Amino acid sequence: MTTSPVTRTPRRCIVTVGLGALGLSAAVLTSLVGCAAESGTAAAPSSSRATTSSSASPEPDTAAAARAVVALVAERLDTAPEVAAAKYHSGEPVEDAARERTVLDTARTAAERDHVDPDWVEAVFADQIEASKQAQTALLDEWTRHPDRAPAEAPDLTTTVRPTLDRITTELVSGLARLQDVRDDPSCARDLRRAAGAVHVSDAPVRQALPTAIEHLCTAGPGH
Repeated sequence: MTTSPVTRTPRRCIVTVGLGALGLSAAVLTSLVGCAAESGTAAAPSSSRATTSSSASPEPDTAAAARAVVALVAERLDTAPEVAAAKYHSGEPVEDAARERTVLDTARTAAERDHVDPDWVEAVFADQIEASKQAQTALLDEWTRHPDRAPAEAPDLTTTVRPTLDRITTELVSGLARLQDVRDDPSCARDLRRAAGAVHVSDAPVRQALPTAIEHLCTAGPGH
């Protein structure tokens, strides 16, 4: 009598075939269908898990986005002493409404080009202007009280400071485009405070004005 090979058949199927040899043909058919179903569905969860794993995207890096933006904010604010020095020697007021409007319009145009919320960008740049004026005012008051601490020469803002400010405007809007995705995140304000605490600035009045400069970067604000 020739026997069929059974080495490739799952053990549960072997038992059922044996029973089928005793005349339980319905059991044979049911078992074979069951084995095939089990074999076909066993690999499905693994395939699903693999697909889910490969398509998952990493969480946004709020801390990195905050550090990059705060670094640019600090660099921009660090131009305040040079601006104050020029105004100290020229006698011009700290307030320059025409120049401020130009800065805000330029930032808003860049935001629209980079698909960043223009109202938010304008608010952030308004903070930059206000912070710079705070630092300038503090420095001018100090130099008025202590002329020996005042800068000996006036820098040329057209060739030194303004090209730097123009570059930072472009880079800051790009940085805000990345921060925009995480500014509603609960960790944004925390990461912002940490970045501001670690960043280097040149003068105490600049450091004191930094909280104003970062006020609207996160939805909750750095004080929350």
